[in-house]
Formats: sequence, structure tokens, C-alpha cells
Amino acid sequence: MKRFFLILLLAALNINALQAQYRTFDGYSIGGSYGFFKSDFGERYDWNTNIANNAYQFNAKLYFNFYKFHWRITNHFRFFATFDFAYGNLKHRGHYALKSSQTAKRLRAMTAKPILAGIGVGTEFWLQDLTYFSFNKLYGIYRVSPYVGISVLGYYYKPNIQSSLGNINDPSIQPYILHPRFVGHVYNDGGFTPAVNMTLGFSYQITALTHIYLENKFTWFPNDRVDGLDVNDGADKFSDWLYAPIVGVEIVLP
Repeated sequence: MKRFFLILLLAALNINALQAQYRTFDGYSIGGSYGFFKSDFGERYDWNTNIANNAYQFNAKLYFNFYKFHWRITNHFRFFATFDFAYGNLKHRGHYALKSSQTAKRLRAMTAKPILAGIGVGTEFWLQDLTYFSFNKLYGIYRVSPYVGISVLGYYYKPNIQSSLGNINDPSIQPYILHPRFVGHVYNDGGFTPAVNMTLGFSYQITALTHIYLENKFTWFPNDRVDGLDVNDGADKFSDWLYAPIVGVEIVLP
């Protein structure tokens, strides 16, 4: 009987080891921060008015386990699925918005609270050899590793642009409540757009299976309507983008 239970125990341990070796995912991370949102809100060529528009940003990653294939590329590269969410608060700021004119009043009355949700895939290059970084043991100086990453996502966005002077979605009212540049160039329906995330960060291993990380995250949208405005003239700033210093934690699966 003792031999029988010993065989069952060894079998269970062996199955667990096989699951660890051949599981689909290696770990997951969750992070968030408060950054800035550069868009058509804010004075052109005035950096301060652009970075004054902010956005909350949250991110989750699910890392794939390719170590089971013993590819050399996995010595420094990690691959993941990523999920993003951002919520912005945009206003017109700067010299022109502060004037006492009627057009300045219309600028100040216009705001947007865009909501964005994205899903995609990406990769990270880690300076540290991941074989020795281990994700299973502590190795002193090997606790810290910088990395760079890139990912491609598809986003759903809803600009939620409005004016306190009237219904911004009514084309017949727009000439009376909007700055002339924006009349006929408000796109509040939302939609889908591709985006590219670029990151530069470092990870610190605090336990065998827990890491904290700090990364500078830059998200670029080739679509200029994420903020609800697309002026299409010589003064258009084109494209919208987000920046946030993400702080988060990663849990490595045992």
C-alpha cells in the first residue's frame, strides 16, 4: 500500500512538472499610471499645453511560454498578448484659448473625455539573459533587467467630445458654438483604429515568482480622430498619442 501511494505521489509530481514545462503561458502582469494625451486639443507648437491634457492608462500582459521549444531567441525575447485601457480628459489650452474673444470662449467650452480599449500582441527584448534571470531563483545582481518592447494593437475608441454651449453633434448648431476651424470636423461616433505601443523599462525581481516593473510607454495612433477632431488643414497636428510611466507587478507562473 505504501508503494502504491508513493507511486501516486511521484506521478502527481511528474504531471505537475510536465504542466510547468509545457504550459501555454509563462506569467502575467498588471500595471497602470497617469500620463499625458497629445491630440488636437492644445495649442500647436506649444508643448506645455499638449502635455497638460492627461489620461489614465491601464495595461495587462499575458506572457506566452516558448521556453519549452528551447529556441535560442527565448534567451532574450519574450512574447505576450496585451490588453490596454485608457481614459482621457482633454481641454483647449494656451494663448488662443485664454483670450476674451468669442472664438476663445468657444474653445474653452469644448472638452473631450475619450475612452480607448485595445488588444494586441507584442515582444520584449531583455538585456539580461533570461536563462540566468531564471524567473525561478534569485541571483543577486540578476534581479534587475532593463528591456525594450513593441506591440501592435487594435483599439476601439469613443471620443465623447462635447461643448457647454450646445449640442456639438448637430451640424446646424456647430457654426454658433465652435471655433471656425472645427466646424464640420467633429467625429464623435467612435470606431476602431490600429496602434503601436513602444516601451522602455526595467524589471526588479522581489521574490522568486514576483517582479515589479517601471516602463515608459508610448502609444501612437495613426488615426487622427481618436480625440474626436480631424481638422485636415495646414494647422492640423495629425495623429494622436499617449505617454505614461507605467508601474506594475508581474506574477510568474510556477
